[in-house]
Amino acid sequence: MTAHCKVEVLGKLFVIPGTLCVLPDHQSIVDFVNRALNQIVPGLAAVYFCLDDIVSANPPEPAPANSGCATCWDRPPHVAGPCSMDQASKRRLPLRTASKLYGFLSYSIQDLDEFLPYEPYIANLANVIATELERRSLELTRRTVQDRLHQVLHDLESEVADRTAELARRNAELEQEIQSRNSLEKALRLSEERYRSLTIATTQIVWTANPLGEIIEDIPSWRAFTGQNEEAVNGHGWINALHPEDRLDAMTSWQQAVATSSTYNTEYRLYRHDGEYRHVADHGVPVLEADGTIREWVGTCTDITERKLAEEARQKSHEELEIHVQMRTSELARTNEALSNEIAERKRMEQDLREKDRHKDEFLAMLSHELRNPLAPILHALQVLKKHGHPDPALVWGHTLIERQVTHIALLLDDLLDVARIIQGKIRLKMERCDLAKIITHAVEGCLPLIEARKHHLVLSVPDEPQWLEGDATRLEQIITNLLNNAAKYTEEGGKITLSTMRAGSYALIRVEDTGVGISPGLLGHVFDLFTQADRSLAHSQGGLGLGLTLVRQLVEKHGGTVTAASNGTGQGSSFTVQLPLLPADQPAVESIHVSLPNPAVPQLSAFRIMVVDDFVDAAESLAMLLEMEGHEVRTVHCGMQAIEQAQVFRPRVVLLDIGLPDLNGYEVAIRLRELPETRGAMLIALTGYGRTEDRNRSKSAGFDHHLLKPVNFDTLSVLLSSVQNRPVNADSVETIF
Repeated sequence: MTAHCKVEVLGKLFVIPGTLCVLPDHQSIVDFVNRALNQIVPGLAAVYFCLDDIVSANPPEPAPANSGCATCWDRPPHVAGPCSMDQASKRRLPLRTASKLYGFLSYSIQDLDEFLPYEPYIANLANVIATELERRSLELTRRTVQDRLHQVLHDLESEVADRTAELARRNAELEQEIQSRNSLEKALRLSEERYRSLTIATTQIVWTANPLGEIIEDIPSWRAFTGQNEEAVNGHGWINALHPEDRLDAMTSWQQAVATSSTYNTEYRLYRHDGEYRHVADHGVPVLEADGTIREWVGTCTDITERKLAEEARQKSHEELEIHVQMRTSELARTNEALSNEIAERKRMEQDLREKDRHKDEFLAMLSHELRNPLAPILHALQVLKKHGHPDPALVWGHTLIERQVTHIALLLDDLLDVARIIQGKIRLKMERCDLAKIITHAVEGCLPLIEARKHHLVLSVPDEPQWLEGDATRLEQIITNLLNNAAKYTEEGGKITLSTMRAGSYALIRVEDTGVGISPGLLGHVFDLFTQADRSLAHSQGGLGLGLTLVRQLVEKHGGTVTAASNGTGQGSSFTVQLPLLPADQPAVESIHVSLPNPAVPQLSAFRIMVVDDFVDAAESLAMLLEMEGHEVRTVHCGMQAIEQAQVFRPRVVLLDIGLPDLNGYEVAIRLRELPETRGAMLIALTGYGRTEDRNRSKSAGFDHHLLKPVNFDTLSVLLSSVQNRPVNADSVETIF
């Protein structure tokens, strides 16, 4: 190797010792020296360290086995073999100081000639590393000792502070204890003085006894009460002053208390010097020494005779009260039984009332059915006569009169059933957005025949702009119709009826005024009550059950409104004002779906096969005649089974079916017709006198397309029949209720 290269290597070796002091720990020293020697010193094959806590990681070759020599410190004793350090190519240098061996610097030589010039420097580097390790160890020891000294000083200071505080607290407690003892001694002196004074002044007997329970001191209060002398009381002589029947129990209790060092409590009768035995409560407690032994017994005897007498009186009163309570209990039991019987009777009556109410509903339904049945053939026959077109004015007048009266009877039946449903809460409103003007128009159209027949002058005042409200259009129309009919009936012929509407804030005001007979002040407050009528010949001449205004009030209230009546008296006319809530002005107006029947003369009906099923022969035959005059092929049957049989043969497109049939009811017939392939798509129309909500719901469930009440308006029926031509032959039921 050239001199220049050697100088360069030595220069680098000399840098290593100065770098060791800035490395953070032993591992970093080992890694640095290992890497430096391998890179700087020529001729070395590998370098690694064996320290007390570190073996250099990933040595280039396995560590040499050192067994068999004094320097093999890191080899297990059970492993034998020659020391590889004896070989010339491998060396190890102890990292030793004067005080401690820290480990070894081991290396293997690849080229001895190149390495020999640097071996002294390697040895010197080992000493430098050992010195640095010792310096770091001493520094660590110094820091540890310093930390421990700081901790010891801190602990000593804390202990001194704690002991000082403890001494101060103990001193304060001692002073407090001294003061407490002084207070106790003073209180004890006062207590002893008070006890002596109390013993002299009290009316109770205060006694003391030795630990064995024997009286050894004089008891002046005992002697004063019983008349015994001191010798007679000492020991257990006091027992002789007790009632003979109480001595054994009192002595047994006393000996047991003495034996168990427990409190003595007993009662007995004590002889008094005047010869009377008095009830006494004797209470004694043991006074204990510091070691728990009994020093003496102290007790009192208290005269409780008055208390005993009071207890006896209270016991007697209690017994009397028990007897009285038993008597009252017996009375209450009888009353309760009577009340239970009364409650049971009232429940039975309530059940009877409910049953009667159910029977009443059934009766009303049956009454409606039976009353509507004869109306149907009358109206059918009238329609047949009208179709002949006879020009005689008298016949035309008669036809019109009969039609109006039949319609009037049907409306009376509707009102009667509506009132019953409203009172029972069974009516359901079909709420929708409606135009008040259209509702008024339809109501006026329905009332015009009566108004014109009475030759009244009708004045309408309705705004042009629509007034939208939410309600049942049919029921709202019924409200106005009833008010107009009421005005027409209670106004002399040629009178004036005014119908006006206006907006008042968020409400619509509908007012019906007439120039009729008026309302007396006594009747004005009851005009909306059920079955209320004034006793007026005009009213009786026009008929009526007193239901119209009751229906008006119930329906208005169900729509969230109010109705009021006003009149200046008999002969001064009357006015009725309905107030209904309007929808907000900014809410989009949606026109109501109001059923309006077209002009019956417009539809051109096709001929259909129609089967009429009704057990009321006149109704069936008259309706069949009317339908045949319209060109339809009609077959009539009068029971359910016959209807099912004929349907399979006749194959009708339309079935007009009564509900109340003698064998199968109309609901069962409709279900069976829907199952037959011949009538599965036929239009089923219920023609019945049953018009309750449950009747309509049941007909819908049975498969009816429409539900019409008798007497049916033939124009309405014609409109329904006109829709059959647009209905597929095998169409399913559309299930719409009219």
